[in-house]
Amino acid sequence: MATQPAPQNLDPAALLEAAPDDEFALIELRLDWPYNLDIYPKHKQLWLRCFVLTRDPLGWIVNRDDAWTAVTFEDDVLEVDLYLTLDAVRAGLEETGGDLTAAVGRYASTVMAAALEREEELLEGDYANRAARGEAPRLLDDLDGDHSALGTPTIQVKRDWSKIGLGALTDLVQHAFGHVDLDRSNVTLDPVEPVDEECPACKGQAFGYPSSLEEAKQTMCAAHRNAAVAVNTARLLRARNSNHAGWRAVDKAVMRVNKAPEPGYAPQPPRLIGETPARNDPCPCGSGKKYKRCHGA
Repeated sequence: MATQPAPQNLDPAALLEAAPDDEFALIELRLDWPYNLDIYPKHKQLWLRCFVLTRDPLGWIVNRDDAWTAVTFEDDVLEVDLYLTLDAVRAGLEETGGDLTAAVGRYASTVMAAALEREEELLEGDYANRAARGEAPRLLDDLDGDHSALGTPTIQVKRDWSKIGLGALTDLVQHAFGHVDLDRSNVTLDPVEPVDEECPACKGQAFGYPSSLEEAKQTMCAAHRNAAVAVNTARLLRARNSNHAGWRAVDKAVMRVNKAPEPGYAPQPPRLIGETPARNDPCPCGSGKKYKRCHGA
């Protein structure tokens, strides 16, 4: 996993004030904690990333909060992503007299403290699924607790507002529905014969997934174009089979962000432990069928 890129010289307060009104957009904030604090994990590097969203792409879900987390582990780095709605940040600014570090730091210190305390649990790999089912506490559950020992991070902006991408959408779905096993790693296609000098895949290029691969297909040779389609099909099938309701939620969120016609189904997160849908309730998977005729059959 690459180290965090240097932030751009942007004013966080000015960017928040100039947020696009009618777009599903985000900015990433860089949080730097005091170096004299003993806040480092026992086993792995902990990387907390923080994003502010103009709007919630999963807004069809009832009783949604205004802050969410996602957890990934790769190359000895435990990454915890914190997502805040712009409304939550603005409310925090009002409460703190315009102090952005305090408004965002309340959420960030809560997540940092929980991640440090439960590092081994997060590394086990099934935390997202257990948390979605109510079997494990959320990293934001102690939001009103005292985390002053962590101090307050300094905040910079890493880049200007940009469209909410697939990575952020799958993170938001992970919080609500559990893990969706979508492989987003770069794609390098195997060599083919004959070699086409105009084909980027024949030149050995790697493609970001999914957008760069999709764009590059137009200039690929026929063999590599077919191979790209096969890779995409296999990855989507794997994602769908890993979490049917979660994948339906990703699909609906992608359509919503792109202002495309949305599918009629509205998948709901899994019921918490101890809660079972009534037989005639809509199935939580979003199929549109009654529970008794779907997952309750």
